[in-house]
Amino acid sequence: MPLGVFAIITARPGAEAELRNGLYNLVVKVREEDACLLYELFESAEHPEKFIMHELWTDEAGLQAHDQMPHMKAFGEKATNWLAGPVELIKVEK
Repeated sequence: MPLGVFAIITARPGAEAELRNGLYNLVVKVREEDACLLYELFESAEHPEKFIMHELWTDEAGLQAHDQMPHMKAFGEKATNWLAGPVELIKVEK
């Protein structure tokens, strides 16, 4: 059964543009992953520091493999300067 995820990502004050660019670059790479069925980035209209990633994975194993991808690790290293705190993951079922 596919696994849905919403990731709530909050930028550190002043780092919104860098985080936005990093996320848009990441989307292109993640969509090439075998387990990725959907990976869409949204920006909050009310809170410019908030980004929401809507994800759909083949299963939990696919999501776990995603976390280990080289592009995710590279993004994580850069994002430490951009993020206000940990990314909030919300897993959902259809």
